[in-house]
Amino acid sequence: MSSGEASAPTPQLPSSMTPNQLARRARLLTAVVDLVGDGLDEDMSMKDIADRADVALGTVYRYFSSKDHLIAAALLAWAGELGERAGRRPAPTGPPAERLMIVLRHALRAYQRQPAFARLLVLVANSADPNASECYAQMGPVVFSALGEAIADIEPERRQRILTVVGAVWYHCLVEWTNGRMTVIEVNETLESTAKLLL
Repeated sequence: MSSGEASAPTPQLPSSMTPNQLARRARLLTAVVDLVGDGLDEDMSMKDIADRADVALGTVYRYFSSKDHLIAAALLAWAGELGERAGRRPAPTGPPAERLMIVLRHALRAYQRQPAFARLLVLVANSADPNASECYAQMGPVVFSALGEAIADIEPERRQRILTVVGAVWYHCLVEWTNGRMTVIEVNETLESTAKLLL
């Protein structure tokens, strides 16, 4: 996703920020989620985000190297909130394949409610900004944590291989769905077939 906007090659790390800076950064992440909820996705500008967060545009570029980086960080925070909610649900029961599918269905419903997040995820996955790529890479453990807990009784090495394959199929399905080549029903069927084949 190329915004054509100025970028700062070395954004300030959250670990070096003051509480006020962290609060401004959090407002920016929330602003992205709110704008997506309002119907904007890749068309949102850094100024749109800064205005919604009530943060100076120059400050945004001190915290994030590009729009890709900011959106990727917001997606990471959003995924973290989904993971926390998943952790509060009762543990799924039944055979391993069914337990895995229950978690996958919950995740898919979150994207159904706000499909713009799926489009942004695909765009961020292909970003040339290394800071955005780093945020994207951090999403894997967040998502895989809930999936892994659903099949915690599977031997660790095999479980990791299963999650790697499921992750690849999940991403493929998101790409196809966001491009109109798969329906949600087809995504569910593909994920279910994958879980059954692997487990």
